[in-house]
Amino acid sequence: MSTVHFDRVAHLVRVPVRLGGDDLRFLVDTGIGVTVVNKRLAERAEVEPLDRTYAGRRMSGQLVEAPLVRLPVLSVGAYEVCGHVAAAVDLGEGFDGILGPTYFGDRTVTTDPAAATLTVHDSGEDVVGIEVPLEIHRDGPSADPFAELVLPSGRTVLVEVDTGSDRLILDTRFMAECGLDADGPEVASREGVDETGHSYVRYDAVVPGSVHLAAAPQTAQDHPGVTFQEIIHDGLVGADYLYRYRFTFDLTGGRMVLSPPATR
Repeated sequence: MSTVHFDRVAHLVRVPVRLGGDDLRFLVDTGIGVTVVNKRLAERAEVEPLDRTYAGRRMSGQLVEAPLVRLPVLSVGAYEVCGHVAAAVDLGEGFDGILGPTYFGDRTVTTDPAAATLTVHDSGEDVVGIEVPLEIHRDGPSADPFAELVLPSGRTVLVEVDTGSDRLILDTRFMAECGLDADGPEVASREGVDETGHSYVRYDAVVPGSVHLAAAPQTAQDHPGVTFQEIIHDGLVGADYLYRYRFTFDLTGGRMVLSPPATR
C-alpha cells in the first residue's frame, strides 16, 4: 500500500509524482480518459514518442487529438509504473500532467478528502463500504467510468464519474425533469467560448429536490448545484458529490466504493 498527501488546484486533487528522477505534480482525474503529460515533459530524452495519436471527444462533442508517448518509470509514492502510455498536451503552468484511470492498472485507489491523502492499495486488498457498479468504456489507452444516477423525476440516467468536474453536470434535456425552466428566475445562464473555439451556453441552478446513485439511495444529495449544457453524455457526477465520502475507484473490478462520509 502506498499513501501520499495531496493539495488542491480548485477542486482538483494534485499529488506528488516522480518521473525520470524528477519530483513533479500531477492531477488525478477519473474522467480524463487517457493520462496526459505536459508537452515539455514529452520532449525529454527518456520519453519515447509513439508513431500514433489519440483522439477523444470533449463532453461538448469536439474531437481533440494529441500525440502519444511512452513514459519511463512514473511513481506515486512507492507505486511505480514503467512504460505507461500518455498523450502529450500543452497544459501550461500549475501542474505537469494528469493521471487517468488506466495508470493505476489493477489497483484500487482511495481519495480521502478529510485527510488529504491518496492511497494506492496492494493487489487483492479489500476496501469496505457502499459499492456502486461502474460501466467502463475503453478506447485504446483510455478508460471512462460511468454509473447510474437517479434524477428528482425518478428517471435513471448514465453519468460519467468525473472527479475532474466540480459540480454535477447534466444535459439540458433533463432540466425540466429537475423541476427547472431555462427562463425561470432560479436559473442563471452564461455564454462563452472554450479553448477549442466552441461556443456554449450553460445554465446554473440549485435543483429543488435530490439526486442519488441508483445502486446507493443512501448517498442522496439534497438540492445539489447543477450546470446544464448540451453535452454528448447524459451527465457527469463530480467532486462535490463524490468527495462527501472516502472515494475508492476500482477500474478492474468495475466498481467504486464510498466509505464513511469525510468530515467537511
